[in-house]
Amino acid sequence: MRIGILTGGGDAPGLNIAVYTLTKLLERKHEVYAIFHGWRGILDKEVRRVTSKDLIDFAFTGGTFIRTSRTNPFKDEARVETFARNLKELGLDVIVAIGGDDTLSAAAQTQARGLANVVGIPKTIDNDVYGTDYTIGFDTAVNEAIRVTESFKTTLISHERIGIVEVMGREAGWIALFTGLATMADFVLIPERPVNWDVVANRVKEVYRDRGWALVVVSEGIKEYGGPRDEFGHSRLGGVGNELAQYIEKITGFETRAVVPGHIIRGVAPTAFDRVLAVRFATETHSLIEDGDFSKMVAYRNGDIVNIPITEILGKNRLVSGYWMRLYEIYWGL
Repeated sequence: MRIGILTGGGDAPGLNIAVYTLTKLLERKHEVYAIFHGWRGILDKEVRRVTSKDLIDFAFTGGTFIRTSRTNPFKDEARVETFARNLKELGLDVIVAIGGDDTLSAAAQTQARGLANVVGIPKTIDNDVYGTDYTIGFDTAVNEAIRVTESFKTTLISHERIGIVEVMGREAGWIALFTGLATMADFVLIPERPVNWDVVANRVKEVYRDRGWALVVVSEGIKEYGGPRDEFGHSRLGGVGNELAQYIEKITGFETRAVVPGHIIRGVAPTAFDRVLAVRFATETHSLIEDGDFSKMVAYRNGDIVNIPITEILGKNRLVSGYWMRLYEIYWGL
């Protein structure tokens, strides 16, 4: 078979390992094609046959060797026609889409419309893909966010300041929650749990008066600032950390600084967990393809690698809830 692999949406540590491992498994019996720049690669016919030898030098780095984009192949009917025509001309029997909910939703539509057989692999540092406990890239991003936060904490202690760390997370606060738990932050703000900023300022003021410094971790998605949207309808986020710092300093009178690790936390080399997760996802994907079991997304559940119908993720996000929300309430509830 002719099998295409693409990575769509934001880059995430572990993508290259997933692409390399899957290519190494598939090339024994099939032709493997890299689809460059995500779904845009099909619209522009940026498709090239590759071997594992082409990919090995990049396998253990962050980012994605085959590039990415936030292109929606179903944005309008004219684009859909081009997409369908190019798929037919390229002659790909299967497309492996590695991405978050937007990329995987496009994959589900591709299968539902009968344009191609698909298998999905979940990746995103936000960890918000429905149906899986972990996505490729999340563990690495959290570990890097923790490293930055602990470094920042030492300066807060030294200068007796209040510090705000703004981390990524659009609709789901997983990165902020895990970073806050791992560093024992004095307050964490996540999109799933709206909190009045006066409450945060008062809590921080109490902590500061007790020990002379305080730390707050905030998810970028707690506030949108408008502006242009991407092809999936998402606006650009960022800026809430600095705004919160100014607000807290005004209310408390204590010097407050903000840091925004931003894309740094997703550009580093993958952790052992993400490396092994990428290999396990690629291995399950290979089995699905060999069995002709398409329209599935591989997933991590309770330590096992399973697969679910890819249509199950349509219109859904995995948000902080249940046990994890209870844990949040224990430490930062009102």
